[in-house]
Amino acid sequence: MKFLCFICSLTCFATLGFSQDPMLDMDMLFPERTARQDSAMTSRHTFRTDTGESVSLEDLLKRIERLEEEFQQLKEALEEKQPVTEKKQDDPGIPLIEQQLYARALRHFTAGEYGKASELLRQVRDNTQEKELNLSALYWLGECAFRQDNYNEAVVLLQELLSEESEVFRENALILLAVSFRNLGKQAESNRYFQTYLKAYPESRYSALARKELQRSQ
Repeated sequence: MKFLCFICSLTCFATLGFSQDPMLDMDMLFPERTARQDSAMTSRHTFRTDTGESVSLEDLLKRIERLEEEFQQLKEALEEKQPVTEKKQDDPGIPLIEQQLYARALRHFTAGEYGKASELLRQVRDNTQEKELNLSALYWLGECAFRQDNYNEAVVLLQELLSEESEVFRENALILLAVSFRNLGKQAESNRYFQTYLKAYPESRYSALARKELQRSQ
C-alpha cells in the first residue's frame, strides 16, 4: 500500500512511505515573491538541496518536469495492472476500490481540479478503516482547500491532521497552517506554527523560509 501511495501522492518523492512529505510549490506558498522576480533572476537563482547540491531554478523545474513524466508513466502502468474491483473477503490490506478512489483523487489534484479531488478524498475517508490512508486523504483535502484560497477550511482540516499521533504529512501540514494563518492576517498564529516547524525540523527543506517569515514579521 505504501508503494501505491508513493506513486499516487506526489510527483517528486525521494523515498517510499507516508512519512516523507511531497515538496510544496513555493509559488503557491509565497506568490508575492514570484511576482517580484523577472526572467533574468530566474535563470540565475540557485537552491541548495538536502544533500548540499546547488541547482538553478531552471534545472530544478526541468527535474520536476521529468519526475512528472515518470509519475504519469508509473500511474498508467499501475492502472493497467490493477483494474477497479471490489475487495474479496479474504484479501488483506486496503480494499482495491479505495486505492483506486485515492489514485483518481490525486489525478484530479495534479490536474488542478480541486473540487473533484476533494469529493473523491471525502469518499476515501468515509469508507476506509486504514489510518494512514485516511490521514493522507485528510492532508490532501487540506491542501485542496488551501489551493482554492479557502484558508479557514484548510486550517480546520490541517489542525485535525496534526491532532493525530502520526507523522503522515506532518511537515507540510505545519507549513501550510503557518501560511494559511498568514494569509488570513493572523500573524501571531502564523508565527507560532513557523516556530513549531523550526523546532521539529530545524534543518529541513522549508526551515530557511520559515526563519525569513519570522524575521519579516518582527
